Amino acid sequence: MIRRTAWRAVMALSCAGALLVPAVPAAADPGEGKLTVNVFREFAAKGTLNPQIQTALAGATIRVTSDQSGETRTYPVGPDGTVTIDFDDWDYSEGKYKVELIDWPDKYDPATGTGFLQPAFAGTGLSSHLGFVNMRRGQDTTLNMAVWNPDDYCQDNPTLVTACQQAATKPGEKTLVTFPYNSRGDTQGSTTNPKPIATVKDTGAVYGLAYRKKDKRLFSGAYAKRHTEYGPDDQGAIYVTDRARGGTSLFTKVPNAGTTAHQQGNRVDAPFANRPGKESLGDIDISSDGSELYVVNMNDGNLYTYDATQATAGGPQRAPVPIPDSACSPAGDWRPMGLGVRDGVVYVGGVCSAESTQDPTKLRAVVWTYDPTTATFGAAPIVDEPLNFPRDPANDPTPGDWKPWTQDNLATFPMGNVAYPQPMLSDIEIERDGGLVLGFRDRFGDQSGLQIPNANPNGPIESTVTGGDIIKVCRKSGTYHWEGSADCPRPQGGNEWFTGDTFYTGTGHREAAWGALALPLQQDTIASTFLDPARTINSGGIGWFDRTTGHRDAVKDGFGVVYATDGGFGKANGLGDLELLCDDPPVQIGNRVWLDDGGGTQNSDGNEINGIPDVTVTLKDSAGTVIATKKTDAKGEYYFDHRDGLQPNTAYTVEFDKTTADTSKLPRRPTIAQLKWTPTTGPDPATNSDAEWTGGNDRAPTAVAKVTTGPPGSVNHDLDAGMWAGT
Repeated sequence: MIRRTAWRAVMALSCAGALLVPAVPAAADPGEGKLTVNVFREFAAKGTLNPQIQTALAGATIRVTSDQSGETRTYPVGPDGTVTIDFDDWDYSEGKYKVELIDWPDKYDPATGTGFLQPAFAGTGLSSHLGFVNMRRGQDTTLNMAVWNPDDYCQDNPTLVTACQQAATKPGEKTLVTFPYNSRGDTQGSTTNPKPIATVKDTGAVYGLAYRKKDKRLFSGAYAKRHTEYGPDDQGAIYVTDRARGGTSLFTKVPNAGTTAHQQGNRVDAPFANRPGKESLGDIDISSDGSELYVVNMNDGNLYTYDATQATAGGPQRAPVPIPDSACSPAGDWRPMGLGVRDGVVYVGGVCSAESTQDPTKLRAVVWTYDPTTATFGAAPIVDEPLNFPRDPANDPTPGDWKPWTQDNLATFPMGNVAYPQPMLSDIEIERDGGLVLGFRDRFGDQSGLQIPNANPNGPIESTVTGGDIIKVCRKSGTYHWEGSADCPRPQGGNEWFTGDTFYTGTGHREAAWGALALPLQQDTIASTFLDPARTINSGGIGWFDRTTGHRDAVKDGFGVVYATDGGFGKANGLGDLELLCDDPPVQIGNRVWLDDGGGTQNSDGNEINGIPDVTVTLKDSAGTVIATKKTDAKGEYYFDHRDGLQPNTAYTVEFDKTTADTSKLPRRPTIAQLKWTPTTGPDPATNSDAEWTGGNDRAPTAVAKVTTGPPGSVNHDLDAGMWAGT
């Protein structure tokens, strides 16, 4: 720009004599403060600082530039997500710096599609990835910057969905039902909450659920459970329910899922009691980007992958991959079931059932990682733990310790037992720090029910009480540690992390989890399917636990979903998987109105470190309708996002109105009339001005910028406006 070039020329002439004097290095002002930059991984899309739900991100790189001297340095962020910078050895800095977050682990590259962490929302507490600081006169300054994986996003009160598993010869038609995450209390007789969205005729008995948020389609997988019926497409069926348009249809049929038929007329399907966990489908889950559906086939022990973008899938997207059985002895006792997905990694869990040996010391919980890009499992499991530890009673006073799986010979099926817990690792959730929460389903609850004949040909009429579990696995320095170990101490002591998995009285049933979990990363609770969750006897529903303390308010934190008169399994398993129906991640635009020196680019020299507060910024749609209005804050920053009505992939106009600007704290306190709009000529979109003045007059009251928002989850913090004080 001519103005800036002329100014620099004058400065050059005035200093020409200094070239005759030997140069003396000038250090930074010894009174400068220290700069601390904290880098977080964010989950909530609010732009606020909340260390309780934000995790430190190590390995990032901060770049600091002094425009006065032109010096640039980079600094690595430490293991605690923090770097503190001392400027004592900087030359000619004059205390003003530009600070940028330029790199971080797993950074998303839109050109190659690799990585997954992107710039997060900014706002109150969290800064954008480009900031300006003034460290003069001993001012210590802290900047908090953040990145996020947009696929982690879920709204504050998402909808939950679960699968009601209906007894074949008893009343009850609903299968898939939805309800808000904050639902609580008994709902017996309600037809609106939970809300049915599919019936027995649509799906039959299902367990695994997976949700593709991009088109609001819910997948559900057939499940082998005694005294139920498969849906219209039998053992290997995966159904899809369209939440946007309504209706349920077949998505695909997984091959080799088993052949055993139900026999309701034979002692209420007694011969089917040895099939749960061995036939049909286990958990299903969807990739982070919604493109792939993963399925555990419990009959052949393989992991199947399907193209989730299609209306129907004729076959797997790639050849099925055997889930490793090497952790079990013998290998034939390996029973995979549970899935979890996060950051492009698939977690597959199962148990060594000890069925063949009937030796409790051979019961184990095992979790493998699977890389879908290479279709390979890890060289060794990340979790491999014995399950022969003491547990609370499923039904007082009988100990609830895990038992080996019952064998196929029904003449050996245990009789006279209302509780006989057998572990199925049925669900996996991944915590913010990479730790795991494992859901265990009691197989006995799928082999029996409420007032039906024992599966043993000589057995009596019985009702079952299940004894599932929720287990915490901590992650430390890249390794995994079972709860109760030195690296994963239980917050309340005792023999389990999640101490709230009991009947509301705290007695009777003290292992009441049913094995399916839902964990919203932006909250502090985890939801679990549950036995008698809200006082009503012989019911099933949801219980909510504090993830830090393991506590559940047994009176308040329960919600009834299915009852003995509407489902028919009582205290035996009556629900399948539990899934969050999250919205697509939101988008954010905005950033800064600054006092320019006339050069058209934001720098840290001179006056440009100053943002202009109280400028009115108006968001308008393509028709000119006002969507939202903001005022710039003390740093000259503003942001628009979903809370203001901002939508992805949409064209907008952003209007800047200088007439409301507060110039009282700017250098030389220019008047509104003296402020001119900076031309949009800067070469760097992150630092140039995007606002074009109206009416061909650079002193016009307003200037506007055109912008089209990006895809869901994207952030654009380059929408800036500069003004300089003319004469």
